[in-house]
Amino acid sequence: MKVKKPRGIRHDRDCGRCKVRGVKCDLNRPRCQACLRSGEACNYPHRVVWVDDKKSKSPQSTSKIPNEEIHIGVATKSASIINLYGFVDLLDTFCQQLQSSSRDIPEEGIQLISRTLSFARSRIQDANNKESLQSHLMALTNLSQVIQSAHPIALFGIATFAMFEVCCGSFGNWHCHLQGARSLLDLHCQHKADLDNLCDEIAGLADVLPYLVWFDVTGALVRESPLIFEDWHRETLSAGFFDSVGCPPDTFDLLVYLAKHRDGDGIRTMDLSSRAMAQILQLNAGDSTDRNLAATVYRGAAAIMAFSRAGMTTGGDPSASTYHSTVVSSMVDRACQAIAAIPATSRFYVHLATPAYLAGMSASTTRQCEIIRNYWRNCQSCEFPRYPDAEAQCERRWRIFGVGVIVD
Repeated sequence: MKVKKPRGIRHDRDCGRCKVRGVKCDLNRPRCQACLRSGEACNYPHRVVWVDDKKSKSPQSTSKIPNEEIHIGVATKSASIINLYGFVDLLDTFCQQLQSSSRDIPEEGIQLISRTLSFARSRIQDANNKESLQSHLMALTNLSQVIQSAHPIALFGIATFAMFEVCCGSFGNWHCHLQGARSLLDLHCQHKADLDNLCDEIAGLADVLPYLVWFDVTGALVRESPLIFEDWHRETLSAGFFDSVGCPPDTFDLLVYLAKHRDGDGIRTMDLSSRAMAQILQLNAGDSTDRNLAATVYRGAAAIMAFSRAGMTTGGDPSASTYHSTVVSSMVDRACQAIAAIPATSRFYVHLATPAYLAGMSASTTRQCEIIRNYWRNCQSCEFPRYPDAEAQCERRWRIFGVGVIVD
């Protein structure tokens, strides 16, 4: 009887997430056991369909991909996952496209993508090993060279370092990378049409920019500082992006509005209260799905911020201030209940950091503080630890106001 030869290990067939983590994948579809246990999507690579590929699919069509056939089809794009692992997959896809295309990309630009991808993979596995530190230095050196030439491909490198700054840096203080990205974009784009043309020229850029503008808004809310990007930059955010992070688009619009009017200038108490009520009226207490719970956290945080601002514009009326404080405390309760109900393995969980922070800043009871504290600790205990000092920032606030004291 003929004995079959062992297949060996084919890492190129691993699911996307196992490949990024550098672990063995059992190749089960649609989900391998490693990803099933961690509650993450496998993100198996999809067959790439080129937008303008009108030719018949013959076995001989393995020639080099022409310049104009560099864009991925809609089906592949819509399947991307918005998180750290999804971003690395995006970087990997773009790196493969560069290597298989004939685009006129400078050599240092191609090296930047390759070395940035290498850095991202090693950084996910271990931040302090020698390989990670070396790849970090090499990627930074390459990024500096490409920035000097003002080539827009540097945006991929900037976005990668911004991503790790969001996850691993001081919470909310990730604006430096975003300011660099805005300065580079300004050299190429003065309005939306320019940006659209640039995204058409560089495949994958339209997928990277939403991360940057999202980080801009969330960071500005935490720091209470001006927004870096303009409204037309934020038009790159798609319904799919909002769906992935769990934030309703209308809630995001309110968060942008609050970030723009951080000093309360030009807005009235009635306007703020009405916008907050619009969010509250859309809460669905009967829906216990992760998606609805995430939306509740975002809507609750936006309402908390709007009502808090409204309370500051009451003109010193004690009864009005008391009313707003009561409403804010009630909304913090709703947001905290939703946070506590979402499993830490949910794909929405790590995206709730900013609304959790905003709720935590308005926490007024020990129970509320416990839930926010537990959220930060869960984020630190996940496979890739996130938001290292967010809990400490909340604790400082709670000590000032005498709430959430830990009793031994």
